[in-house]
Amino acid sequence: MAALMAAGMLAVSLAACSAPPTDEAHNGAAAQEQAATRTVTDMVGRSVEVPAEADKIIGIGSSSLRLISYLDAVDKVVGVEQSELEDNVTCSYRHVNHDTFKDLPVIGDGGSKGTTPNEEAIMQVAPDVIFASIDKDAADALQEKTGIPVVCLTLSDIVFDQVFYDNVNLMGDIVGKRDRAEEIVAYMQDTQADLEKRTAGIADADRITAYAAGISFRGGHGFAGTEAHFPPFEETNVQNIADVEGANGAFDIDLEKVAAAQPDCIFVEGGNLPLIKEDYDANPAYFAALDAVQDKKTYTLISYRFYATNIELALANCYQVGAVAYPEQFKDVDPTQKLDEITEFFLGKKLSGDLSAEGYEFKQVDLANIA
Repeated sequence: MAALMAAGMLAVSLAACSAPPTDEAHNGAAAQEQAATRTVTDMVGRSVEVPAEADKIIGIGSSSLRLISYLDAVDKVVGVEQSELEDNVTCSYRHVNHDTFKDLPVIGDGGSKGTTPNEEAIMQVAPDVIFASIDKDAADALQEKTGIPVVCLTLSDIVFDQVFYDNVNLMGDIVGKRDRAEEIVAYMQDTQADLEKRTAGIADADRITAYAAGISFRGGHGFAGTEAHFPPFEETNVQNIADVEGANGAFDIDLEKVAAAQPDCIFVEGGNLPLIKEDYDANPAYFAALDAVQDKKTYTLISYRFYATNIELALANCYQVGAVAYPEQFKDVDPTQKLDEITEFFLGKKLSGDLSAEGYEFKQVDLANIA
């Protein structure tokens, strides 16, 4: 009898162990799985299911890896585009992180060759999320081929821009860097407020007129290369003589319009000084007729567009323009020190020394004697 009772108890025990899970257990497992992912809306309006926090990421296209660097999330990157292996000091995030990037697997071309992700290479590095500055259709195709969430980012040439803030906050949320994202947005807003406070009270009659020369777009340009609505001028209340009717963005201006306008100051992108020297040598009489050249009111800026806008260099240029145009309002600002402060905030390193070593610095320059 005892043996029969023991056998019965064993059968009950085995039946309990092999019984199907209860609804409560099933719902708990489903909730746990759901909590491991969440849905976000990317910058082109796509709903994307992503991990609760992405630990392995890649960036495709211009600005993706830059934002990752600003957010101090480079340690999460598991692959880079071939173009990101080029160390260029005016593409500051690449320069600062070159030693890290060069040891990572290549997951596409990038750069001037276009955004051509290598799906097989991407699947091998197996990121949790792909950040990409590509359009909706390309993102959908990449996500379908790899089975990996693709979060689209968008670009803007405007220095202080809600689109930039939204990109930063979106990425910061996904990679677990929300506090850092908030710091970046606050820093940008404080910087814009500082520039506005310094220059907003300047009367129209006292506004400095200026010309931006040697502005790069689709390659280097000489003295005629300029930009309408040039952000460092816009943010410092400087009157841009290139803001002519119908002009928008970078273009080659009719040089006679520069001579007719006689700007108070001329700023040149330091990286294009050799091209400007060629222009000067070809037509010294033209430059001799420019008051700003003869009065040596010509100053350098640092190229800030390389694989889209490098925000930290753009901000530093704003302070260089302000300090030259309105020395009284910016009397407490040393543009080079400000450059170091800004690059250290965004990328963790003071870069004025590295930039200067490659010929990029804030200085007065005599166009008649360019080395």
